Amino acid sequence: MAKKPEIPSLEEQLKRLEEIAQILDRGDVPLEDQLALFSEGMALATACREYLEQAELRVKRITE
Repeated sequence: MAKKPEIPSLEEQLKRLEEIAQILDRGDVPLEDQLALFSEGMALATACREYLEQAELRVKRITE
């Protein structure tokens, strides 16, 4: 049976997003690499937002 790939924690995703932002801010990587990093960053930002939205819903359900 194949093992599911482990999903990084929110903290790990945010750390990677910060790393990407720092790399892009430096501006010393080729355009193709910048595009790949930007794409990865957008995917991470979406995943983090979805995680936080789900957490907010769980808190609302608990407190109602």
